[in-house]
Amino acid sequence: MVIWFIGKSASGKTFLGGKLYNELRVNCPNIVFLDGDLLRNAISKDLGHSKEDRYISEERRSKLSKILSDQGIHVIMSGISNEPEIREWNKKNIKDYLEIYLKTDKNTLYRRDPKGIYKNYFKGNIKNVVGEDIVFQEPVAPWMTIDNNSDNNSKKIIESILFKVKKMNIL
Repeated sequence: MVIWFIGKSASGKTFLGGKLYNELRVNCPNIVFLDGDLLRNAISKDLGHSKEDRYISEERRSKLSKILSDQGIHVIMSGISNEPEIREWNKKNIKDYLEIYLKTDKNTLYRRDPKGIYKNYFKGNIKNVVGEDIVFQEPVAPWMTIDNNSDNNSKKIIESILFKVKKMNIL
């Protein structure tokens, strides 16, 4: 099983992915949590943030997730994952691929902004920000779409994900 959190920067991917990982690992020791930013430092140091480099980075994450999943290791992945072609590849090639789209409005993203990405973008210090100068491609038919505009609903979100996963009898 691969549970893949998708959304713009500050949508809550890493936060919710970590919470879900902590819930699942209690009874599921063969699970890993992979975060896009950490993986960028581990397997994509050679890449920047251009649209082309982001594609390569996403492709690497997809292939790594498939390798782990094929060996019976469950994966929770968090990443912007803005390439529809790679998402479709995941759906076709990764067994029990569960895509969760964290839909979050811009005001919430700008308010949260834990890494200062939007602040630096608007100051002109950085470019290639998905959802700003790179168009964000909303997922088509994700396994779940979650409105994540509240800062106090993580417990409810995790419970809803766990309920759906348990119903599928994957773990």
